[in-house]
Amino acid sequence: MRVRSLILLLNVLVTLAGCQAPPRVHQPPANPAPAAYLTTTAGTLYRLLPPPPVAGSAQERAELDELLHLQAIRTPAEAQRAAADATVSIFRFADALGSPLQFNPGRLPRTSALFERILRDEVRFVEPAKDAYARPRPYLTEKRLSPVVAIPPSAAYPSGHATWAIACAIVLADMLPERRAQIFARADEYARNREVGGVHYPSDVAAGHLAGTALAAQLFELPRFLDDEAAAAAELRAALGLPPRSPSRP
Repeated sequence: MRVRSLILLLNVLVTLAGCQAPPRVHQPPANPAPAAYLTTTAGTLYRLLPPPPVAGSAQERAELDELLHLQAIRTPAEAQRAAADATVSIFRFADALGSPLQFNPGRLPRTSALFERILRDEVRFVEPAKDAYARPRPYLTEKRLSPVVAIPPSAAYPSGHATWAIACAIVLADMLPERRAQIFARADEYARNREVGGVHYPSDVAAGHLAGTALAAQLFELPRFLDDEAAAAAELRAALGLPPRSPSRP
């Protein structure tokens, strides 16, 4: 979907969601990093997302059973991959690009800085919704779950890792449209590994897909972000030996 069409769709969703109750008052994390590009974030995501399944509902039980199934069938290699994907770094997407040696922080300072700024905005974007919904992690409800990734301190809904992965995939695919399919497939795997790892419900991850799309759409509306993305794209494409990005790309 083209960015402009996506933005129009999200604007419609915001309008339709106006009938929802405002988010509960929440306490921000102590000494949070300032947002990089976004100026206002509190309450925005809450108005876009459906609520998570009700605690004790049949839907929650079905999701817990799905997580137990994933736990039963995951291989040691899959558990290791899920644990590695707990690291929040754009360089976890290296295999989507064919694992080029040039794709590393030392060679790509502007690219590294761009995605670090996106992470700062993701935290500011997602945390108010997490606090408002205050959904417990699945392993707190289902004691048979044994996570294989580090236990996060925040609430479950929506998934911050999934939000970040989808937002970054949208941006990275805009920078490297030649690898769009591989980048989005890797983002889907990265997000699903929060379920494989035992720390998120499937609905948390699904909400993260929506949240990441909303975050990216907002970023693409900001001139400062677009300038930084253009500089990072030029750096990345040069490092990978690719021609400059076409200004008339769809």
